[in-house]
Amino acid sequence: MGTIRPDFGLLQFDNYSDYIKSFISIKDQRYIESSKAITQFVKLGYRTTTKIYESDEFNYIKNKTLELINPRIQLSLQCGQYIKGNDPGLKALAERELPNLLQKLSTIIFLVVRQPSGFDISGYIDYTDSLHNYNLHMHGATNWKGVFEGKCKLRPKPTDLSYYDLHKKLVISNNSGNYQTMHFGQSMVFMHKGDHKIIYLDSHHGTGAVRRSMIQDSALGTMILYDHVVRKPV
Repeated sequence: MGTIRPDFGLLQFDNYSDYIKSFISIKDQRYIESSKAITQFVKLGYRTTTKIYESDEFNYIKNKTLELINPRIQLSLQCGQYIKGNDPGLKALAERELPNLLQKLSTIIFLVVRQPSGFDISGYIDYTDSLHNYNLHMHGATNWKGVFEGKCKLRPKPTDLSYYDLHKKLVISNNSGNYQTMHFGQSMVFMHKGDHKIIYLDSHHGTGAVRRSMIQDSALGTMILYDHVVRKPV
C-alpha cells in the first residue's frame, strides 16, 4: 500500500461496519430504504469530502495507527491474521485482538459450548489475559493461533474467570491479571484492576462501563462479548 499515514480517527470504531455507519444520517435512512444503497453512496463520497476507506484499508491503517501508538506490540504477535472462514465469532475476536494486546480495550468472553455428551459447559474468559498467556507460552494457555486457524476449539477452562459444568456440579471462579471476581448475593460481577470499573453481566444495570454483543457462531457456539474501554491499564 506504499507509505501509510496514520488515521487516529479510526481508533474510535470497533469495526468497519461502525465506521461506515458514522457517515449515515437519519435523513439518509428516511429517504433511502436499502441499507446496501446507502452504503454504496457513502463509499462514493457523497456524504463527506474525506477519503472513504474500503474494508481492507480500514483494518490495515487502523492497525498501523495502533502500532505507531505502541510500537512495543508487534503485529507478528497477532493470531487473528491466521483466521480461516467467515465465522462471525472468530471475526469479532480477531477485530478485538490488537486493542486487547495494547490494553486499549478489555474484552470478557462468555462462551457456552455443547459437549459430545450433550451437556453444556460455560465460562467467562479474560481475553487480554488469555492472549498474553499464549504469547508468553504459559502452560495450559489457549492456543489462539490454532483457534483462528480452525484447528483448535475455544473452550472455557477451570482456570478462567469463571467456569460452569453443571453436569459435574462444578462451579469455579478466579481472579485474572485484569479482573477481580466479586459476588453480591446470587450475582457475580468483575472489577477491572486498573480503573476499578465494575463490569455487570446482566443488562439490567445499563451499559455503563461495558458494551455487550451477543453472537451465535457455528464454530464457537453461543458467545457474548463484554467490551470495556480501559481508562487506566493494569
